[in-house]
Amino acid sequence: MKYSLYDIYPEGITNGYGKVFANQRFRILKRLPKFNSILDVGSGPCYLKEWLTNNFSESINYEAVDIRPETLALCDCVKYTAIPTNKLYDVVCLFGTVTYNIDYDENKNKQILKELLEQSKHITKQIVFTVFKDSTKERIPIKRKNNFVYFSIDEIKNLLQELELKLITVEHCYDPDEYFVICEINNA
Repeated sequence: MKYSLYDIYPEGITNGYGKVFANQRFRILKRLPKFNSILDVGSGPCYLKEWLTNNFSESINYEAVDIRPETLALCDCVKYTAIPTNKLYDVVCLFGTVTYNIDYDENKNKQILKELLEQSKHITKQIVFTVFKDSTKERIPIKRKNNFVYFSIDEIKNLLQELELKLITVEHCYDPDEYFVICEINNA
């Protein structure tokens, strides 16, 4: 049995969190040093762009990446279907990009996160991403446990070490089910 992206996001406007909760999650960006540009990977309907406009006095160059064309059609910004390799950004965000266990293949989905982080580290100084906490699995109803990809703190640390990324913080500040991770490129 397949589990597809469209089982989770049936419409372009769907982001998996809703606008209000998404806006709460974006607050972690206020902890970063000043930045002027951001690439939002897994942007959904670009709620982050509006949040940046409402929460920062200076203009921030915002660009979006999403694999769903119907979602990108809702965005009025520079947009891509894959991470661009010919630009540099101060920050790359991956909020909820590898949360769902597409096709019920956890290893493949963890590999996707690794690849996204590898691509991101070549175009930025800082990366912010979220993953479901391994302890969350215990609270999920049995019939839905396999719908998500879970990470332990040790897995996060090992992944960042393997990718030669410097861990700044791993927190569970805005969503009790997710880790919010801030890392930088070594020697950035």
